[in-house]
Amino acid sequence: MEIQGEYYRKSGSWENELHLIRPVSRPIDHKGELQDFVAILRLLSDNVFSGIILCDRDCKILYMNKFYADLLGTDRDEATGKNVQDYFPDSRIPIVLSTGNVELGMRCSLQSDIDYLVNRIPVKCEEETVGVVLQTIFKDYTEISELMARLNRLEKRVRYYKQGLESMLSTTYTFDSIIGESGPVLEAKRLAEKYAKTDSPVLIVGSTGTGKELFAHAVHAVSRRRNRPFVCVNCAAIPRDLLESELFGYETGAFTGAHRKGKAGKIELAHRGTLFLDEIGDIPVSSQAKLLRVLETGRIEKIGSLKQVKVDFRLVAATNRSLKSMIKSQDFREDLFYRLNTMTLEVPSLSDRAGDIPLLIRHFLQAIGKPKVEVTEGALRVLRNYAWPGNVRELKNVVERAGSLLEKDLLDVEQIPSEIRSLGLNRRHKSELPAKPLSEMLASHEKAIIHEAIRTMSGNMSRTAKLLGISRSTLYEKCKALGLSDTVTK
Repeated sequence: MEIQGEYYRKSGSWENELHLIRPVSRPIDHKGELQDFVAILRLLSDNVFSGIILCDRDCKILYMNKFYADLLGTDRDEATGKNVQDYFPDSRIPIVLSTGNVELGMRCSLQSDIDYLVNRIPVKCEEETVGVVLQTIFKDYTEISELMARLNRLEKRVRYYKQGLESMLSTTYTFDSIIGESGPVLEAKRLAEKYAKTDSPVLIVGSTGTGKELFAHAVHAVSRRRNRPFVCVNCAAIPRDLLESELFGYETGAFTGAHRKGKAGKIELAHRGTLFLDEIGDIPVSSQAKLLRVLETGRIEKIGSLKQVKVDFRLVAATNRSLKSMIKSQDFREDLFYRLNTMTLEVPSLSDRAGDIPLLIRHFLQAIGKPKVEVTEGALRVLRNYAWPGNVRELKNVVERAGSLLEKDLLDVEQIPSEIRSLGLNRRHKSELPAKPLSEMLASHEKAIIHEAIRTMSGNMSRTAKLLGISRSTLYEKCKALGLSDTVTK
């Protein structure tokens, strides 16, 4: 008999401890040899700080030393003859019996919540697995219990932070999150999907609140880097003095107040993924030069470091400012602009996609748990006529405010904020204006005025000219030009 290896019995002594060889002089007796093995185990293992259990081919416990009995909180004599799965329901001992393969340093959960490391060693006789030795590999039960408890808590904490980091470095929105069926939105989505297939920088421009960040998330979500980090940086929210250290990172002791272990920058975190720089126009000119260098070389140099780190990332930038105007005022580098301007995506303002307002209202009501709320025609007309300088973000806030204060499932004009209501009632939306040139509109009004004046003066042109404050000859010329000659009397 052997235990996973070449072991021999010589001159009545046992080499390599846990080993038995069937004497050649008698027939094979598996049970007898296992019982002999039990006697050896009792002699060798009752006074060691390691748990040992011997099972037969039926998974029944033949021997359990005192250490393992204390570990399980049971009586080892009572445990003898019981199935090992009574103590380890998910035990892999049946698998070891079947495969005959040794398993070393495996984790095992006992009846407590603490995990332990164990060895599972097959006992073989004539190449046949006839039992398994289950052994813990600790030297002190109390110390190891405390250690494993701490390790379990640490593992849970690491898992928690890892999930949080993965959540922070992943996309939240997709193209399905961009609500709208109007032409401008569909065109922007079509163009963004084409850009997503490339690795070139993308510059997203648009007014505040139009949803530039949604498009940035969506571009990453369908790109070849979608399973890699997506790192967002709001350049306007970070103090200018700290922005460079946030982007590029720093080494230990790089400056006063620096973390003693240094810090990885956002660009380094975006390695093999996408870096989204929102409000890129707020980056200081000095940092713009360093960012341009990173884009050209694919390497970053941390603050306080003498070595460069290779990075591979796709840049998506967004701004609500005119970068061309900033170039003229020397607030933005021209070379960086042309590097970013490879692929430009313009997100339409809400006033350019007023047809999407009903869809957006319905979406926002569902988001606050009010899917049954009906919007009256009057309220819808007011909301469509309003100019929405804050775009979709402003509409979202208005709908959430009105929806949260509703007492009935009906959103009417009265529930719309007064400042929105007054402007929406007094403004005609551009889609409702006559689609005529100004000259035609003025000519039409002039013709109506002159015709009414002639009728009032019973066709007397002298009195009509006096009424309108023009000369008689001018009146005749206008009547001819406007097609009113039939109404003229001498």
